[in-house]
Amino acid sequence: MLMCSLWALRRSDSLAERHITHVLSMVAFDPDTFRNFKDELWSDYGKNFKHLTVDVTDEDDTNILVEFPKIVRFIDEGLHGAAKGQGAGGAPLEQHMDDMKLGAAKQATGRGNGAVFVHCVAGKSRSVSAVIAYLLWKYSNRFDPNIVPPSAYDLSTKNQGSAKLPSENQSTSGSKRPRTETGDDAVRAALGLIRRTRPMAEPNDGFMHQLALWWEMGCPEDVESNHVYQRWAFKREVEEHVAVGQAPSRLRFEDEAAQGRKGPSGSGDGASGVNLRCKKCRRTLATTPFIQKHAPAPPKAKPNSSPPPQQPCPHYFIEPLSWMRGELERGELNGRLMCPNERCGAAVGRYDWKGIHCACGAWVTPGLSLQRARVDEEAKRTTAGGVAGAQAGADQEAARRAQLGIRMPPGAAVTRGGGNL
Repeated sequence: MLMCSLWALRRSDSLAERHITHVLSMVAFDPDTFRNFKDELWSDYGKNFKHLTVDVTDEDDTNILVEFPKIVRFIDEGLHGAAKGQGAGGAPLEQHMDDMKLGAAKQATGRGNGAVFVHCVAGKSRSVSAVIAYLLWKYSNRFDPNIVPPSAYDLSTKNQGSAKLPSENQSTSGSKRPRTETGDDAVRAALGLIRRTRPMAEPNDGFMHQLALWWEMGCPEDVESNHVYQRWAFKREVEEHVAVGQAPSRLRFEDEAAQGRKGPSGSGDGASGVNLRCKKCRRTLATTPFIQKHAPAPPKAKPNSSPPPQQPCPHYFIEPLSWMRGELERGELNGRLMCPNERCGAAVGRYDWKGIHCACGAWVTPGLSLQRARVDEEAKRTTAGGVAGAQAGADQEAARRAQLGIRMPPGAAVTRGGGNL
């Protein structure tokens, strides 16, 4: 696999010397006007290659994520023949990385069934994003921070010749993190590997974020049906409407979307996590899968003094949920969130499609907030074995009472909440 700029596509002799069979263009060009250094048209000399054009602009808000399945299938076909699916296969990763740039000394002879040339205009952002997407899809174990420490892929361009790729069996210590928390590390690791042969590689921030989502989704064959993509696409729609001063014309309620797929549900029954309940009526308003995480801004410390203690955020930011339907369908940019219990109706929070600036310093867009002072946080616990687990808890409670010398009246029921009703 080789990568460079559009200018290198004019070097038809160099492409032939390196046995290029597939060309992936991450930018469109006119085949009837583009010429090589022999003054031959691409429409003529390009017939020697299998060619795929993915015309995307190098802008932060360009949707390149939806193109990744097509890109990785094309690259894999060029390197290994018919697509063989996800996972390590073919020649080792080190062998493919030797020819990551067109000026590499070695040729791609004998590697798989062919060689692939990937280019954009400058060979810096779009083409690099395509190669990263392929590396994350094909060699996922190589870039999983739970298996290989991110430090194994040093982003510095110094001492590249002495850098050594980590072993497939190398692993990190500590607890395993889910893919939702490792996307940035995996993408930076793949970028660090590419920079060993192409130091100028630098995808824009929007592409880096979409590559992290690609990793979080598990590099699926169908991106558009994935709930992570659908959630991201909805937030893009919200931003577009807010930019012109309008509330979103289409609403997506995450608890309803979760009902039709395997995974977190709106009720959260049988799973550990947190329930947020109305402080007045105890009605469940949100569960862990629909509570957003946001990073508080670091506290500012005065010179020569220790930083002030971090205060808990006054907000719980959550995803749009079906009990908000009546309020959100009004089409307002902002408003108040009321408890959906008809007998309660207490104010529990507010929303603003333009975003909410939390007191901790974070800016969350779109902002749907439950006020900490108006809800109770209830920790949920999973007990293995259902009734057996409850019985075990009752036995432990009885043993604790016996140690304290407490005797219950005959026939009295012992409840975990205390008291006999």
